[in-house]
Amino acid sequence: MRVPLVALVATVTLAISVGAAPVAHDPRALRGWSLYDRYCLACHGANGDGEGPAARYASGDPRAFSEGAYEWRSTPVGQPPTDDDLRLAIRFGAPGTSMPGFDQTLSAGEIDQLIEIVRALSPAAKPGKPIVLAAPPARDPARGAELWKQKGCASCHGETGRGDGPSAKSMAEPPYDLTAFPLRRPRSTDDADARRHAAALSIATGLAGTPMPGYAGALSDAELWALADHVVALGANVKPRDRSILDEAKIVADRGSPILTGTWPGTDPIEAKVFGAPLRSQGTPPASLAPAQASLSAQQCARCHAKQAREWQPSVHANAAAWGLGARELDHATEDGACNRCHTPLAEQSEGPLRAEGVTCAGCHVRDWVRHGPPNVSPSLLPSASYPLVTLALYERADFCMTCHQLPPRTAVAGKPLLDTYKEWLESPYMARGIQCQHCHMPNREHTWLGVHDRETFRQGVKLDATAHRSGDSISVVATLANVGAGHYLPTTPTPAVWLRIELLDRAGRPIDGARDELRIGRDIAYAGGWREKSDTRIPPGEARTMARAWRAGRTAEAATARITVEVHPDAYYERLYADRLTSKSLPAATRTAYEASLVRAKAARYVAEQRDVPIALLSKR
Repeated sequence: MRVPLVALVATVTLAISVGAAPVAHDPRALRGWSLYDRYCLACHGANGDGEGPAARYASGDPRAFSEGAYEWRSTPVGQPPTDDDLRLAIRFGAPGTSMPGFDQTLSAGEIDQLIEIVRALSPAAKPGKPIVLAAPPARDPARGAELWKQKGCASCHGETGRGDGPSAKSMAEPPYDLTAFPLRRPRSTDDADARRHAAALSIATGLAGTPMPGYAGALSDAELWALADHVVALGANVKPRDRSILDEAKIVADRGSPILTGTWPGTDPIEAKVFGAPLRSQGTPPASLAPAQASLSAQQCARCHAKQAREWQPSVHANAAAWGLGARELDHATEDGACNRCHTPLAEQSEGPLRAEGVTCAGCHVRDWVRHGPPNVSPSLLPSASYPLVTLALYERADFCMTCHQLPPRTAVAGKPLLDTYKEWLESPYMARGIQCQHCHMPNREHTWLGVHDRETFRQGVKLDATAHRSGDSISVVATLANVGAGHYLPTTPTPAVWLRIELLDRAGRPIDGARDELRIGRDIAYAGGWREKSDTRIPPGEARTMARAWRAGRTAEAATARITVEVHPDAYYERLYADRLTSKSLPAATRTAYEASLVRAKAARYVAEQRDVPIALLSKR
């Protein structure tokens, strides 16, 4: 929109000057800090700078409270938001971004506590006075389209609202594409009236921290409402985004990032001690440590942590160096060291007996011979003054797991990193309810980390429904597999494949030739000089995948039952990889043996999660 240059400079300067003021309170001393740590810190950062560990995976940039530039306010540019403005954002989130609404999760009192934290992280200033618009008149999008041209809106947003106006290229932050993305201003509903009010208020107040100025006073309320009508019309065909795909700008920006795979991307220096960089050698054990404490082996950890050691021993973590990694190393496929940062994280695991322990206890808990772990240590563990302990809330947040279960944006294939579990959780209903990875994979702090390799864990995550009907000489079967228990896509990585299979059986329970079909559920990727995604049929949290098949004539007259099978191949990708490498005639004997053993182990991991025989019912005619 066209405004005098002096007014625009004054507006931006005012917004920046507010951001330079000192912070009022120590937020960690406030009662709502634990809530902030669980629900907000991952995106907005420990210091409220918008640089939390999840920031580069979030859709849209998390708000930097420390800068004091709030886009969604009811107050003029340069004035802080009211408590009601902040309350609206926390309760209902921001459409089109990763910011969820917490209205069903947090009580009114808890939201007020979070507002205290946000205020403490922001520059000290009193809330501004809200702009109050006149009651909306009858809709007039035609008048709004005229004003769009007359008032210079098209110079930035473009004639069609795509953000491609002649002034757009000179802006550090490009204008919003109103035709592709929803209005982000928080609101309790998303009907036409709510969108109209959101658009009118953004035009009136402007968006602090962006070139978008406020037009309250410069335009009449009737003009503001008419422009809002035009904005709503421009976005009439906006479709819900694929929440699993990263913002292209973040993929591009990350290509120059110094952050290594297998490292935690947060900025808190204390929490970064755990996984903020590749782990260096622990050095010489202090003399104050007893012999068992001066060991990095899980065998010695088990002296005091017997329960955890028993749970860890058969886990995928404990076997992270045994299942296929050895074959890949012999084949010189892991020379950049990226695999070892997750599969054998300790510097001391580069060789020797510790290497066989995979993700061993010390890999997560010991840094410079100091133990690190979650708050609220079990009373069954006696304290030891000579063996210091640092407790960190990080151990109870999902971003602790992202280090190894989320690849950086620069690795994206079809807009999604090959490991995208944390991003999937971030966009799921579980994040908004405070349910972290540890709730499901470490219940009661168990160290089993059960997942797709465990049949019961997989079954707890899915719900199978099926029907079968006969009508004349045709039989139709519908099977639906729902993701009811996983806080990420099912299955989450490209490694597993789930087969949903339908086959018809005769009265003796024998399969009928030609009456069988199956659907592969998973992310199918391939590498040939570069990664490509062949298909992605995974099931997002709370959604379902349906398979419908029909057969006519032939031997369908003999069919009495439809058998529905859910079969899981946890290591499907590696089965294919190992088998492919074994076709090479130039493999050294030791490498071939390692691949053969890995392939046997991968195939042995297959299991049938559920099998159900559904009687074929006669479809009644009406």
